[in-house]
Amino acid sequence: MNEEPAPGIRQPTDKPGVGETLSAAFGLMRDYPRETMLPLLTIQAPLVLGTILLTILLYSSVFADQMYPEGGIIGASEGGAQVFVLVIVVAAGAVLGVIGQGATIVSVAAVAQGQSVTLSEALDPAFTRLGGLIALTVIFAVAGGLLAFTIVGLAVIPFLIARFGIAYQVYLLEDLGPIDALRQSWRTMNGNMLRLLGILLVGLALLLLIGLLVPVSPGSESMTRGARMAIDALLQILQGGVAIPVTVFAHAAVTLYYLRIREETP
Repeated sequence: MNEEPAPGIRQPTDKPGVGETLSAAFGLMRDYPRETMLPLLTIQAPLVLGTILLTILLYSSVFADQMYPEGGIIGASEGGAQVFVLVIVVAAGAVLGVIGQGATIVSVAAVAQGQSVTLSEALDPAFTRLGGLIALTVIFAVAGGLLAFTIVGLAVIPFLIARFGIAYQVYLLEDLGPIDALRQSWRTMNGNMLRLLGILLVGLALLLLIGLLVPVSPGSESMTRGARMAIDALLQILQGGVAIPVTVFAHAAVTLYYLRIREETP
């Protein structure tokens, strides 16, 4: 197995800057598109297509006499049965999203360190350690939800994001438990928080900018249900196609940042 670092990935000598890290992430995706994007694509493509097929099936049969919501089943807000299906779809999407995120981190880290992993080798840690990934996600979701209710809590959230922003990387790459990964993330980010926040802010701005360029579902007044379902299906495919490289870019940047700073952390 080749142990030489991938082209464009420097050996850790000093703290990486925001621009340097983002440039390295872009270069890694450009030079290794299959290794960086295939893990997430493998997970997200079936999810998007499955949601489209489920929407068409339900609103052509079970929900045929109910109003078709804007955006399909993912836009449902009324009707007990529709909301129940929405909850199931969201829950499945969240679990699959965590798996895709984990596999992306593993694959990006391997390529950045000059190693080669197959798709199954990238997906395996995400599946076998899924319980811990879900635990971390639940911790973040509950803590964020509670803090969002107060002004002080909202002010604290960026600080906590910076201190725990590499917890997924630590959990997957260091073979630690969820709580130990949070502790290690807290220690590792001491003195490295502002750069990580800069990386995340750039990624968020990129996501919002690209999101503005993607059209939204049209109104229902001027077209049939079948036409709306077809348009919503195309929009979901477009949105998924845009989201994958942006999401991979964000995970690649954070993962590369972590790989650099962990060598400097006692």
